[in-house]
Amino acid sequence: MRIRFKLLILLMVISLFPLLMVRTSIQRDLTVMGNNLAERSEKVLVHKARMGLKRIVEDHARVLRQERQLLESISFLIASRIEGVLYGYAHTTNDAPFIPSDVRMNEVLEEYFTLHVRDREQSLDVDFQQATFEGNKSDKPIMNNLIPLMGTAKFKYPKLILWIEMILSDGSRVTYPKVNDEHKIRRSQGEIDEASNLQRGLTWSLPLLDKLTRRLAFKVTAPIKNDEGKLLGNLSIVVPIDALLRENHHVNMFSDNVEAFLVKPAFGQGNRPPRLKVVAQEQVHKIGRGHWWVPEGEKWLTSDNAEQLGVIAADLFAQKTGVVSMPSYKDGDALWAYAPIDESGTSLLLIVPKDDIVKDAQAARDYVVTQVDEHDIKMGYVMLLVAGLVFGIALILSRFFTRNIRELVDAVQGVSRGDFSAKANVRSTDEIGQLGFAFNKMLPELHERVVMKHALEVAQEVQQSLLPSESPVFSNADVAAKSTYCDETGGDYYGFISRETKDGDCLIVAVGDVSGHGVQAALMMSSARAYLRSQAGSGANLDSIVQAVNELLFDDMDMSGRFMTLFLLELTEGNDIRWVRAGHEPALIYDPATDKFENLEGEGLPLGVVSDAHFELCERSNLASGQIFVIGTDGIWETLSPGEVMFGKERLKKVIRANSSRTSEEIIQALEQALIEFRGDAEQLDDITIAVVKTA
Repeated sequence: MRIRFKLLILLMVISLFPLLMVRTSIQRDLTVMGNNLAERSEKVLVHKARMGLKRIVEDHARVLRQERQLLESISFLIASRIEGVLYGYAHTTNDAPFIPSDVRMNEVLEEYFTLHVRDREQSLDVDFQQATFEGNKSDKPIMNNLIPLMGTAKFKYPKLILWIEMILSDGSRVTYPKVNDEHKIRRSQGEIDEASNLQRGLTWSLPLLDKLTRRLAFKVTAPIKNDEGKLLGNLSIVVPIDALLRENHHVNMFSDNVEAFLVKPAFGQGNRPPRLKVVAQEQVHKIGRGHWWVPEGEKWLTSDNAEQLGVIAADLFAQKTGVVSMPSYKDGDALWAYAPIDESGTSLLLIVPKDDIVKDAQAARDYVVTQVDEHDIKMGYVMLLVAGLVFGIALILSRFFTRNIRELVDAVQGVSRGDFSAKANVRSTDEIGQLGFAFNKMLPELHERVVMKHALEVAQEVQQSLLPSESPVFSNADVAAKSTYCDETGGDYYGFISRETKDGDCLIVAVGDVSGHGVQAALMMSSARAYLRSQAGSGANLDSIVQAVNELLFDDMDMSGRFMTLFLLELTEGNDIRWVRAGHEPALIYDPATDKFENLEGEGLPLGVVSDAHFELCERSNLASGQIFVIGTDGIWETLSPGEVMFGKERLKKVIRANSSRTSEEIIQALEQALIEFRGDAEQLDDITIAVVKTA
């Protein structure tokens, strides 16, 4: 950011800060007042909602219990009258058919429809003067005597009773009323199809789907017995769930987002928190005529607040009504109002979002926020006017203060474009003037460093091009190598030289290390590489090659104080090896079969020390398959950790042993990763070169 803009900001802060403080103080006071007002209102609204919800859920549960008792009584009553018809100790009149009024008939017919996809309804053709009979035909006249009895019960409670079903132990079955569409008669409402499944006492089923109407329904089943108390059948009343669990419009005074559930409590096993199993749930958006649905599979109401959920479960088991505040339900807090409707803990649960309950208090808070915003707008106009005046003054003053700085900026931009002849014409004796003088003095030195850096980059590219770009392919071995330099250029070298000798095709693997680092070491390495490749082409033995290279390097390194170590390993088609060690660290051999390491020793001075040095040629025949040869430079085992501990050869051996089943390239990668992890944040102090040969 320019200094003139910093000056502008400084003047604005000085002038606008008092106004900002006044604005902030007023805003804080109004906000606190609005929050206090809203908090008090919220407490009052929540208290009223708790009382109202408790009363509503208790009333609704009371009605459900009464209707439950009514349906159970109807089931027992019809069952007892059926016992009289079937076994002769009571009779129903058969002189006249059961005929309800037309008005009542039309009301009842509205309840018989089939729900289709997209909430379409199709009326069912039902006959209230007949029943569907299945079983022994000789019993059909007796069964027909039950139609007036069933019809009377149906039309006395037209909304509660959808179907009346009777099944006897001999397989006989009566369903009232009769459905005239034959292909729709068979339906699955959870009915009892075998005598072995007859219920001996009064039972309620869970909500099931009635496949004729596709409405959710309960089934209330009562036993049918003879005069000796023997169970002979069951009488079942199919009750639509929407008729039993009616919509409660009173709760809408608190929220339009109320969720209603029919639940059963369950305590978790072990460390699991208590849960509430959802038996049925009221739909937020009513589908067709129904507004309740049963979840597919098991659905549980859970909460992060296991303590509150435990209170609810304990109350329901104890047949207690209550209202609790449950935090973090879906997107916010909510009130849970609950009341049991039977002895097993089945209960009605209403969940009302707190945000809807306290929306009036939130409206009051929003009104205060609106007033604060209007005040902010007025203060904004004042601050804008002051800012305009300050801006004009700052522009005038900054022109005088930043003239010399602009001169420095222009000079620096010229240098960034490569113009090292640029000068900063600063006319002052203050700190900015001193900076300009130092800048002008720095330019020649900077130019020299840029030229040197460019030369190093060129040298790095040349040296990298001298190293092999890929690993060689040799019939008897898997070969790979890699160098990592600590500077732009380095003195480490590796190479692969293929040649023909009296033993056939051979491959020379060379690893060398020139003393020191930098450009001089890189030049020495380049010369040694050229000498070695030229001598290797003659077909001479390795010791003669190394002796010739030594004489050439001695002439180059004489009086320079530098030298080079070299290790040559030659692989032959006959699975033999030859090597020469010129002052280099011995190569390692690892045999996985025996789990032993061995050094490839040999006599020989480093190259360039004396001109007439002698080098020992060593050989080994009949190599075993899977043996690993590792040739490296001292940068590997002399790598230091942040605590200045050396990596050492023992760690190198562990890496080789752990990766002996892998390829040569993968062994090198594993070693690189081990060195990186060992070095951590410490600096790489020496070049690292490693060559790995694995016999086939």
